[in-house]
Amino acid sequence: MSAATTATNAQSGVSPSSDTAEGGFSRSPTFVSEDDVSPSPQADDAGATLTDLTASNGNKEKALSTHTTPGSEDEHLPAQSTMGKVEADLEKSGKAHPHHHQNALSSLSPKRKGVLLLCFCLSMFIDAAGVSATFLMTAPIAEDLGIKTGDQAWILGTYSLAFAATLLFAGRLADLYPPHRVYTIGFIGIAVFYLIISFMTNEYAFFVLRAISGLLAVLTIPSSINMIIQMYPDPAEQAKKLALFGMAGALANTIALVLAGIFLLANWRWYFRFITIIIAPFAVLAWFLMPRTEAVAEDLPGAAKLKRMDLGGVLILIACLVLFILGFTQAAVDGWNTAIFIAPLVISIVLLGVFLVWERFMPRGYSLLPHDMWKYPNIFPLILQASAIFMWFACAQLRIATYFQEALGNSAILTAVKLLPMGITALFVGSSTQALPWLITKPRFVQPVASALCFAGSMLFAFSKGGSGKDYWRFMFPGQIIGTAGGMIVFIGMNTSIIQAFPIEFAGVGGSFANIIFQVGGVIGISIQAGLLNTGNGTIQDWTGSKNSYFFTGAYILFTGVVFLAWYRQHKMPKYEGPVVAA
Repeated sequence: MSAATTATNAQSGVSPSSDTAEGGFSRSPTFVSEDDVSPSPQADDAGATLTDLTASNGNKEKALSTHTTPGSEDEHLPAQSTMGKVEADLEKSGKAHPHHHQNALSSLSPKRKGVLLLCFCLSMFIDAAGVSATFLMTAPIAEDLGIKTGDQAWILGTYSLAFAATLLFAGRLADLYPPHRVYTIGFIGIAVFYLIISFMTNEYAFFVLRAISGLLAVLTIPSSINMIIQMYPDPAEQAKKLALFGMAGALANTIALVLAGIFLLANWRWYFRFITIIIAPFAVLAWFLMPRTEAVAEDLPGAAKLKRMDLGGVLILIACLVLFILGFTQAAVDGWNTAIFIAPLVISIVLLGVFLVWERFMPRGYSLLPHDMWKYPNIFPLILQASAIFMWFACAQLRIATYFQEALGNSAILTAVKLLPMGITALFVGSSTQALPWLITKPRFVQPVASALCFAGSMLFAFSKGGSGKDYWRFMFPGQIIGTAGGMIVFIGMNTSIIQAFPIEFAGVGGSFANIIFQVGGVIGISIQAGLLNTGNGTIQDWTGSKNSYFFTGAYILFTGVVFLAWYRQHKMPKYEGPVVAA
């Protein structure tokens, strides 16, 4: 694109036109002042919204005729806008849009952006560490609080369940309300409740507070994504920063194990206190450095925002995910042929169908998920590939960490050190995505290769016989390096691709949706791994069950990679030539 073209577009207040995804809709233009609204070529289009002004009139008319009901409240609501009717009415009356004149985050200095990005990445790290660190701390916590063996799954399960079940709702909050407020509440809340947890002596109080900390942690994910997209409007730079954000979560899956091992030399309580100590100064920095951000639906009154929360859909989805996770969590303890697994699973599947029907009949702009989500380019291969990666990481880390401690008699810190190759590899590969962005932006051939690396890692784990003695260096060590290298590329690539596949007004929901797929895959993988333990003699000391679990996870991620290669089409993805920012 020429400099002259860029300058002309800058004066018009709208980002350069771009090739868009099927349907002709770009993610968002940028308004820079009130005076720039009226001269816009599409300013007289009553169906235009801040998130759709660069679409062609023909495409907008097609969307209106296809997806809206004449005479309905959302008759003028174009594709996927949360607030299109309000803006359309403003356009009709000739009034300027009172809020979305500039993007406060994109105009920050590079240093200030860098500090805020660090805060966002830290929150992602801590949220993911809330799961992975628990792999090592489950036994010490259970012993200290007197938690029975059958209830130990809930040391991790309470956090994971609350986190996964409310992800989409948190994404909706970040899109409807100022994301800086949503983020700050979550970030400070984590620090407060982690400190309280560190003093708990009752198991039930611990479970409740862990669930609350999961609810607070989930607020930071979609709000961070929303603000990263606003802060870095250029698509290429935006992809790099989203990759960094995803890398923080992937690093937590490995480095948190080392941190947990170190603090277990003293007591598990010091891990939670350490997290509070780390969060506190960054929460203060974020409070003072973060400008007032505006929600995508800034112009809507409070009552209208409440309607667009889709509380009915939220409750149905929460019930669905809670029952699904409950069933698979208890299956690992009570068995696959018990009522505690079958009943929640059947009910959750029914509720999923109810949720999809509910969303389909909600008015456009009021549903929790975009109406056209299933028509987004490549959404199905993206979902399938994303479902495999937390399954791979969780099964690799949990079983190896457990085996090292219970079968080989290794201490927690020695176990963490023996898993350190995962952390170092994750850091190296994650950093490489910044220098080699094609690892993320050209996924059709990269993702299958990454899946093959994960498969190779799983096979090395399977034939390691548990990694005792020389088998650690022959199998476990290279398996961690090879598998983690592929896993990092899969995770960061899928996290970034799914977020960018969603329209800008659903940026928070897009990030939440990706994380739900990750979490559900992890829960299923851990449960299947526990079930396959019975293919041996049923004890952790017999590597046969663990070997079969790695056959399963390796085969599944290889399968998703092959399907991705056959199904994914790069040319269908949106192409951006200019800034793409949140309105």
